[in-house]
Amino acid sequence: MEWFRRFLDWFGKIPGWWKDASKGQKFIVTLVGASVLSAAILLALINAPKYVLLLSTRTEADAGPILQQLETLGIPYKVEAGNKILIPSTYNVYEVRMRLASAGVLAGSTRGFEILDQTSLGATSFDKQVRYQIALQGELERTISTIKGVQSARVVLTLPKYTYYVRGEMSEPRASVMVILEPGQLLTKEQVRGIIALVLGAVEGIKAENIKIVDQTGKNLSELLNLDETTALASTKLELKMNLENYYKRKIKEPLESVFGPGRVEVIPDVKLNWEKIEKQIVTYTAPNKKEGLVRSREVQSEISTTMQGPGGPVGTESNIPPTTYETVEATGQATYQKSHEIVNYELNQIVENVVRNSEGEIENITVSVIIDASSTVVERTPKEQIEKLVTSIIEKSIDANTPEGSVTYAVAFIPFSREIEMGFYEQLKELQATQKLRTRLVLLFIASVLIFFATYLGLVQFRKVQARKLMLQRYKALQEEAQRVMEQITEEEVIPGAEEEMILEQLKTYLQQVADTTPEDVATVLKVWLAEKG
Repeated sequence: MEWFRRFLDWFGKIPGWWKDASKGQKFIVTLVGASVLSAAILLALINAPKYVLLLSTRTEADAGPILQQLETLGIPYKVEAGNKILIPSTYNVYEVRMRLASAGVLAGSTRGFEILDQTSLGATSFDKQVRYQIALQGELERTISTIKGVQSARVVLTLPKYTYYVRGEMSEPRASVMVILEPGQLLTKEQVRGIIALVLGAVEGIKAENIKIVDQTGKNLSELLNLDETTALASTKLELKMNLENYYKRKIKEPLESVFGPGRVEVIPDVKLNWEKIEKQIVTYTAPNKKEGLVRSREVQSEISTTMQGPGGPVGTESNIPPTTYETVEATGQATYQKSHEIVNYELNQIVENVVRNSEGEIENITVSVIIDASSTVVERTPKEQIEKLVTSIIEKSIDANTPEGSVTYAVAFIPFSREIEMGFYEQLKELQATQKLRTRLVLLFIASVLIFFATYLGLVQFRKVQARKLMLQRYKALQEEAQRVMEQITEEEVIPGAEEEMILEQLKTYLQQVADTTPEDVATVLKVWLAEKG
């Protein structure tokens, strides 16, 4: 404990030394202390470990196994809001993630087909079905979570119950999907269709109308996909109209902005499409040629009649009054009648002509409104009539080639644009740049001040060393000369033989004792010079 006692004694002398110190010494000590403290703080900030994001988990339950594994691996970590886990930048983030993945803690609470590896001998068919359903749900959740904009997903399947021999009564499976979207993200119709396609491909026998998708706000995303053909056609028409308007807007706006400057032109197109479709059938009938016509039916009627007179009595009543006896009269003569009739029906010549006029998707009319910033330098230097003429020519040549003649209507207006938001943004940007420059200058000034201080301090220390060395050399030479003079005086005096050396040493000791008493600085200087020469 001797060293501690010495330290306390030295520490107790500091107030007295500070009280007796001059102003210059106090200033130097204060400046050195402040510089050392600033350098220590700067080094601490530079060498402080920087933390980088390792991963973010959905819930605290998912973060628990990861933190335990990090503690097992001996990796320090920090946890921030939003279940964010950070590690020092000295560690390789990708290597740590791979090690966590190999330990099986990155999957969180979602488990997939790996649970099928954990089977028991006494499991029934229903138990196996439930495990398969849970595994399928986990695999779908993992897959859907990889879609851009989706932070996590939850899938619930309702599958028909069946055994190895008998299917259940409910033959249609159903699926409910809940997606938790990232902040500021929305799913497009194509992404919703993709999720439905994933479920359709993974679940046997499921139908698209039995899949429901909602987000964390409770919005039914599956309603975005209406399977009605009429609604789908209307949606397609609207998308085609918007695509054409955006196309003409870019086609007109980009060249005009190259002339008047970015943000100085606004184009408002309105495209009217023709969705008319006419189908017409024309049937023409012509008389057939009797010689070459196609016989449709033929009817032939033929009648032949032959009449012969038979035997009989005389004509009158006498032959009919009993006794009926009369002279037989023999028949003489024969009458023949013949008649024929033919009806022929011919097919009419029929010409069927189908005329289809399909104008679906064709541009019927385009209205373009162009607004130009009146405060633009180009507008100020050029007459507005000339600018309007040039803009009109550009619009005509850009659009008329793809549209029917006379279907383009356009208007050009010169209106000063409001620049309040832009000016506010530029002012904030300037303030931010000025603040950044000021910080940079202050940091550079601080570093320069520290460097200048150390350079000045080292220069002063070196200058004092040089001055002290010169003073020591001067004192050393003066002592040498004084010692030489004393030696000469001793040699001039009469000395007893044999006692010469002892006498000289005795006189030198006496002289040195006098010098040490009168000028101790000179003795210290001589000792420093000797040590420097021998060291």
